[in-house]
Amino acid sequence: MSIESPGAPEQPASETGRPPRQRPAGGKAANLPGVRHVRRATEWGQRKAEWGQRKYADTSAEYLQRRLTGLDFINQGMLFAATLLLCFLPFLIVAAALAGKSSATGIGRRMGLSKQATDVFGHLFESPSATQAAVVGSTSMVFFVLGGIAVASTLQALYERVFDVPHRGMKGLPLNLIWLAVTLGLAFLGGGVGPAMRHAGPAVFATVGLIYFTGYWWFSLWLLLAGRVSWRRLFPCAVATGLFWVGMQAVFSLFISGMIISDEKEYGPIGIISALMAYLIAIGVVIILGAVVGLVWQERNLSFRAAFSKLRRAR
Repeated sequence: MSIESPGAPEQPASETGRPPRQRPAGGKAANLPGVRHVRRATEWGQRKAEWGQRKYADTSAEYLQRRLTGLDFINQGMLFAATLLLCFLPFLIVAAALAGKSSATGIGRRMGLSKQATDVFGHLFESPSATQAAVVGSTSMVFFVLGGIAVASTLQALYERVFDVPHRGMKGLPLNLIWLAVTLGLAFLGGGVGPAMRHAGPAVFATVGLIYFTGYWWFSLWLLLAGRVSWRRLFPCAVATGLFWVGMQAVFSLFISGMIISDEKEYGPIGIISALMAYLIAIGVVIILGAVVGLVWQERNLSFRAAFSKLRRAR
C-alpha cells in the first residue's frame, strides 16, 4: 500500500476524473442592462407601495374600509336586494293592484324607465284586476302583509348592526308597521312627482330629490332605531344616503331602459329580472354605504372646511 507524500501538490479536479466547477450563469445575467432596469423598477414600485400604505394607514378611508369589512358590506347588500325582490316587490305589486293602479307603470316610473322599457317591464305582471281578484279573500293577503314586514325588519336589523345597538326582535314590530305605512303612503303620493322633477331638469331633480330622500331616510333611521340614536347623529347618515340615492337614480336612468329592452330581446323575461336585480343590489349598497359613511363622518369629526383646508395644503 502506497502512502502519499504530505508535501505532494493536489491534482486539479479535472485530473482526478471529476468535471471542473462551472460558475453560475445567473451572475452574468443579473448584470445585464435589461435585468438591472427591471430590478430598479421593481424596487421603485415596492417603495411606492410602502409609501402608499403608510399614507393610507389610520386615515378616514382606511377606517371606512374597516367598518364596511366588519359589516360584510357586499354580502349584506346582496341579501337585502334578495329580500326586496322576494318580499317587497310582491308587496308593491299587490298594493298597487288593490289601489287599482298598474304596478309596472308605478315601479317603472320610480326607476326612471322610458315608455318602451316600461311596456317591456309590464310583461312580468298581470293586470291590476287579475291580481286583485287572486289576492282578495285568500291567504295571499297574509303573505302580502308578511312580505312588507320582512323588508322593514331586515332594514331595521341592518341599521342596528351599523350603529351597534341591541336587536329589538318582536318589540320592533309596531315600528316596522309604521315605517311600512309611511313608505307606502309616500310611494303613492309621490308617484307623479318623480317624472315631473325629471322633466324639470337635472338641477331641479337633484335638489328636490336630495331634500326629499334626506328627510325620508332621516325619519326612517330614527324610527327603525326606536329613537335610540339622536337626530343630530343620524343627520350625516341621512344626507349621505340621500346623496348616494340621487346619484344612483341619475346613473341608472342613463342605461337601465336600454338594458331592460336588450336583455328581454336576448334572454326573455329572465333578462328583465337580471336588470331589475342589478337595480335592487344598488339600492342595498346605497342604504348600507350611506349609513356607514355618515357614521364615519361623525366619528372622525370630519367637516367640509377641514377637507378643503387639507386640499389647499396638499397643493
